[in-house]
Amino acid sequence: MISSELLTDLLTADSEGAVAPSAQVRLQGLVDALPLPLMEFRLETDRLVLVAANAAARRMPGLGRVRTRGVDADEVFDQLRGTAIVEQLGAVARLGVPLECRPVVREPGRPVLAWELSARRVAGCSIMVTVRDVSEVETLRAALAACERSLEETRRELREQSDVFNTMEGLARTGHWRRIEDPGETVLLWSPGLCDIAGFDRQEWVSPERAVSGILPEDRHVFEKAREKVAGADIEYRWRRPDGEVRWMRSRVRRARSGDGMRVEMGVVQDVTEEHRSAEQLREQLLFIQRIASRIPGFIYEYRMHNDGASSVPYISDAVREFMGVNPEDVMRDHGLLMRSVVPDDAAHVRRSAVASLRNLAPWQCEYRVSMPDGSVRWHITNAIPHREPDGSVVSHGFTMDITDRKRAEQEIERLAFYDALTGLPNRRMLLDRLQRAVAATSRTQQFGALLFIDLDNFKDLNDTLGHDMGDHLLSQVAARLLACVRETDTVARFGGDEFVVMLETLRPELTEAASQAEIVAEKLLASLNQPFALGGQQHYSTPSIGITLFGDERLSVDELLKRADLAMYQAKGAGRNTQRFFDPDMQAAVNARSNLEADLRQGLARGELCVYYQPVVDHRARLLGVEALVRWRHPVRGMISPADFIPLAEQTGLILPLGQQVLQTACGQLQRWGERKQTRHLSVSVNVSARQFRQPGFVAEVLQTLQGCGADPRKLKLELTESLLLGDVEDTIARMEQLKREGVGFALDDFGTGYSSLSYLKRLPLDQVKIDQGFVRDVLTDPNDAAIVRTILALAQSLDLEVVAEGVETTGQLAFLRLHGCEGFQGYLFGRPGPVEDIDAYLSHEL
Repeated sequence: MISSELLTDLLTADSEGAVAPSAQVRLQGLVDALPLPLMEFRLETDRLVLVAANAAARRMPGLGRVRTRGVDADEVFDQLRGTAIVEQLGAVARLGVPLECRPVVREPGRPVLAWELSARRVAGCSIMVTVRDVSEVETLRAALAACERSLEETRRELREQSDVFNTMEGLARTGHWRRIEDPGETVLLWSPGLCDIAGFDRQEWVSPERAVSGILPEDRHVFEKAREKVAGADIEYRWRRPDGEVRWMRSRVRRARSGDGMRVEMGVVQDVTEEHRSAEQLREQLLFIQRIASRIPGFIYEYRMHNDGASSVPYISDAVREFMGVNPEDVMRDHGLLMRSVVPDDAAHVRRSAVASLRNLAPWQCEYRVSMPDGSVRWHITNAIPHREPDGSVVSHGFTMDITDRKRAEQEIERLAFYDALTGLPNRRMLLDRLQRAVAATSRTQQFGALLFIDLDNFKDLNDTLGHDMGDHLLSQVAARLLACVRETDTVARFGGDEFVVMLETLRPELTEAASQAEIVAEKLLASLNQPFALGGQQHYSTPSIGITLFGDERLSVDELLKRADLAMYQAKGAGRNTQRFFDPDMQAAVNARSNLEADLRQGLARGELCVYYQPVVDHRARLLGVEALVRWRHPVRGMISPADFIPLAEQTGLILPLGQQVLQTACGQLQRWGERKQTRHLSVSVNVSARQFRQPGFVAEVLQTLQGCGADPRKLKLELTESLLLGDVEDTIARMEQLKREGVGFALDDFGTGYSSLSYLKRLPLDQVKIDQGFVRDVLTDPNDAAIVRTILALAQSLDLEVVAEGVETTGQLAFLRLHGCEGFQGYLFGRPGPVEDIDAYLSHEL
């Protein structure tokens, strides 16, 4: 290659300033043959212009207007605009300082332009410039630099990931290894984490011998057997570290083959020493618990209530087989076996108390009976403590013991302490305890109780003549007869010797009625004990004397009550024995008066002394809608007797049945007569029916026969029922009402709001009307509670499409209030008192 200096000399004129033309031609050809782009520029004033360029320069891409002489250097180096190349070339022409530079142009979307440019001044202000295109080299250099930066970034990320992975391995007490086998050599690589748990210094290359050097000899066969498996295996073995510590390792080995055919074996090793220690501790604890469970008189269990409501018994000790006759495995599969062994009478209580314990996380203790496979019944007691687990489930650990022997002992102790050994009745101590509780209960329930003190007449003579054995036989038979005469809730006790006490509870809240109930029981006792007793194959008669006292109306001590009953018993003995007497003379007088009234009532029914009165039922304009039939008793000596005196007596004695039939017969007859007259044809008659009368088997047929016999319109008859009917068989009540309803008979619910009716039953009853009790109407203008009740009843009746009649309307103010709130029917002294049928006729005449 010809240097630029040589070319410059050749192109420069001699001392005489001339070069031969032939030489010029030869020199030009020589210059054009050069592969290096060559250009001559001359500085003219401030312009650097092109003088000449060889062929290589004319062919070079990127040079502009290189073929045109005299153009500015800016137009030749147009690709380098924006650089200082033209100014630098001008400086070479002016100063003569050579220039070597490498301008590079990088523009988005265009290839990189890179030249190596050399400039020297020749004669005068001319410079010779050579250019070599190194764009490709520059592109490769830039690509190489980018690759080196990317590689360094990748190396950095790899180092970071490796550090993270090594840290994670350390935290997890885990490591990994790889074994690469090819025909030439075997390479075994260990991770830092594996070196740490094995106790080695961190090293990447580990020899195969060292890799298994820590495996205990007794576990070596496990490791070798796992390596022989083609698919690899998961194994556990013990490893002795260089410091002598033995650790448990869990290894997962897998085999693979790389793309170049080399065999690769990989494994992950985890230090599970703590897991084994925990499992060992758990096994020891379980064995400890099992040893304890096998020696205690009961069984232990774990009960788990899951979040989804399911439950399970994860553990129950083997003793359940002995204590409940079921296998523990069966219980863990189906813990319902335990509940199915509980006696049905106790099962509901067990479930309720167990659920409450789990819900409130409160300790649970429950005593119950279980049926054993051999048919015997045992008593168990279970104690359990529930707690909530982190996952939300509730776990209860419990212990069950057999307390049958304890229960039997308690029962025997109670029997000896509280029951009479001869008769089996409660003794004096239990009687006093029950009497104390009964007296306290009367103040809460407002119901009376009664104490009947019974002494056998002439019992001492029996003992003296027949002996104490026969006396004991008599006492046992007396005890059995007394029990047969009272309710299960009553108490019969042997007070001592030949003295017995009967305690009656929950008698009626009215004094006279409670006394009547006590008298009825005393009469039953007298009648029973007056029957002959079989003693030694002979019949023996023994009569009692009974003293009665009531309790509940005043606070008396137990001793005072017993004294009163004892005094009343002596009064019975003084009255000739084999009778009963009340302690209170006034009460005795009341009982006698009641007995006399009952006798008079029976005679009055037979003599026709009882009659039917009618009270008007009107609308808001006082127009007569119908009447209510009310029974009245005109006694020949005592005059008119209030229904409040004889109706309850009729209920108690059963006289209400013939009395009710008489009223129904009279009312139906009157209906028939009114039905024949135009001005009275619209009237209806309401008849009160007692619960006892309504529940008679033939009541429905009796009503229909009465209507048919009288020829009365069933649609004008309305039966008034009380809410006490709802305390019985509601379904039977509804069925009877529907039978009569189909025949046209109407129904009204009397004294609504004073009884125990349930709204769920009320909506099912085929009622036509409800009657507001006069107790609410009386104070409707002065008592806000009564006013609210009346408004509620009216709203309820309207929603159920029922008619309403307000009873006991006595003032125009009450009438206005009732009308304001939608009441359409009225009954009371404001419109008319109960009276004979003639009063109703007079009322109609007044309307006309």
